[in-house]
Amino acid sequence: MAIEQGVSLTAASFILALISVFSIVGRFMAPILAERMGAKPVMMTALFVQGLTVLVLFWAQDAWTFYLFAALFGLGFGGEMSAYLVVNRQYFGMGPLATLYGFEMMGALSGHAIATILGGLAIFVTGSFNPALVLSMFFSFSGVLVIYSMESSARVLIPDWEDDLPPEAKTTPQIAERAVRAALIEQLDSD
Repeated sequence: MAIEQGVSLTAASFILALISVFSIVGRFMAPILAERMGAKPVMMTALFVQGLTVLVLFWAQDAWTFYLFAALFGLGFGGEMSAYLVVNRQYFGMGPLATLYGFEMMGALSGHAIATILGGLAIFVTGSFNPALVLSMFFSFSGVLVIYSMESSARVLIPDWEDDLPPEAKTTPQIAERAVRAALIEQLDSD
């Protein structure tokens, strides 16, 4: 898009590099801010910044406007992704969250892939970047609304989630040790 607006290939490459660098900054800042202010407002802000900065691209013609977009969009993009772990802990406490996080990442990255395909199709069909930009804004602002609709993370939603697990699945070392012993004794008795 920048090249079509007359920006050099070198400057366009620098724009992509800026998005990446500021995304890294956002990935470092978001969890720290989420711990202090709550993950919901941080993720909502990140997605809102992502959607809002796309507006710059409708009128961008000079390299500096693309640089501005790259810096702000990169912060929002990075900030969105790295707060998931904080959200999980704020909602579910200190439980095993690897599977949940894996599904979140699968969903997020699948969404990014689908959005890329839809954006590419929109550009191909219309010959314009505008529909892709509108889609980008739509998905970012939809994310803001989804996060806004989530319950408050001021309290752990499922504080006693482990109570419903079988004894051998609980993380308390004494309970786990007793369950393992009982299973071994049962196995020895059946042999």
